[in-house]
Amino acid sequence: MTDTPLSGTPEPRADAPETPASPYKNLFVPLVVVPAVIVGAIIVVFLFFGAITGREASLSENVDRVVHGGQAERKQAAFNMVRQIAENRQAALDGKSSPWPVESDFLPKLRSAWDSTSASDPYIRLVLASLLAQLDDPEGVPSLLALLDTPASDDADGSVRFNALANLGALGDPRAEAAAVRVLQQSEDPGLRAVAAIALQRIPGDAGLAALRGAVGDQLLEVRANAALALAMRGDPAGAVVLRELLDPAAYQTENGRDASKFAVARRVSESRVAAIQALARLRRAEDRAAIERVANDDEDLAVREAGMKALQGWP
Repeated sequence: MTDTPLSGTPEPRADAPETPASPYKNLFVPLVVVPAVIVGAIIVVFLFFGAITGREASLSENVDRVVHGGQAERKQAAFNMVRQIAENRQAALDGKSSPWPVESDFLPKLRSAWDSTSASDPYIRLVLASLLAQLDDPEGVPSLLALLDTPASDDADGSVRFNALANLGALGDPRAEAAAVRVLQQSEDPGLRAVAAIALQRIPGDAGLAALRGAVGDQLLEVRANAALALAMRGDPAGAVVLRELLDPAAYQTENGRDASKFAVARRVSESRVAAIQALARLRRAEDRAAIERVANDDEDLAVREAGMKALQGWP
């Protein structure tokens, strides 16, 4: 893979394309649980099994279809489970009862589905592992960790490993520290190194902190920038010089000149600069104040200027 993250969100895919494309485009990827890469493209299937039975399938019925259905049915059932769990989570946040009760046999069936799904079908396995982890099943995190060993032949665009790392980071489970550090320090794929840095925002441990400090010297802007952002999230100023670098539009123009696919969207560049301002504001270092004042007073990007002014409020 050659594309790597800076500002924006990953663009996960469900099926490996004929010509592999990166699942990420710019730099800063917010840590939000990505339930499954399958969601991005599954809408094209347009199968609704509820139309057959007069009602929509339950969680337990959907996991049965993942195991026993045909290819299209398995994908749609996986999508339905992801949507149903998401609706349950939203209902809980709203103080409402779950619209999709989790039957007593659902988690055992989900574990069984993971065990019976071939390693050559990593996208379905990603769905299953992500759901297990989100439901706090003890097999969830180990299953996500296992997906980091998916061979490139089964994960041509890296989206399975990318999303597994994003999920592990969002969960913040310390068992993922060694794997994230290994990817950050050893992967030849800059996109995977960048998302490993993002994951280490929330995964505790001294080894991860040390790896992030080392990554601020990475030759690629995307990797060192994500490492600097992660360090700031953890209250460590080791990446402050890189964060100030991210304030300068010229840094993105230079990268775009080297690779026209990077930082070609002005909104993404703006989001990255805002993220850098917020990270510097979190650190509240006296030596960074002047850089924030410059963008707050003079920047042409109104979103960046507003972020700068907010950052200065209450700055000692």
